[in-house]
Amino acid sequence: MWLIKGKETPVNAGTFMTHNGTGGLYYIFNPNNYDTIAITLEPDAHGVMPRGKPVLAAALVKS
Repeated sequence: MWLIKGKETPVNAGTFMTHNGTGGLYYIFNPNNYDTIAITLEPDAHGVMPRGKPVLAAALVKS
């Protein structure tokens, strides 16, 4: 999962594995610091930049 603000370098918000096609993640962050959240299918958990195929991206609503 990646947190993104404009053209800045994405922040790795963690790697998680699914089980039987489902999964969950609990993560605390200030949504005002980012404008987009994205999930990618990564080849491993060692990336500092997205390298895998994007599967979800959504704008964050400002509070």
